[in-house]
Amino acid sequence: MSKSYSNEIKLLATERVLIKGERVTEVAKDLRIAQSTLYTWISASKQDSNSENGVSVETLKQRLKKVSEERDILIKAASILAKQLY
Repeated sequence: MSKSYSNEIKLLATERVLIKGERVTEVAKDLRIAQSTLYTWISASKQDSNSENGVSVETLKQRLKKVSEERDILIKAASILAKQLY
């Protein structure tokens, strides 16, 4: 008989492994769930984040870097133009 877990527990467990970097064995033992169950949740979470509808963290980081560089260029350009006016 399989035990069902709430989405809250699934999210907590996967975040502890994927974001905080805790070991699967430790998280599974703390939450009293099977390691294989936790691995299944982690795999599903990774697939969800890589789906067409989901935006991956890596994509967001790349976009943030590009926008930050563009902002820095605009600040420098505005500084140069302001110096020329006065």
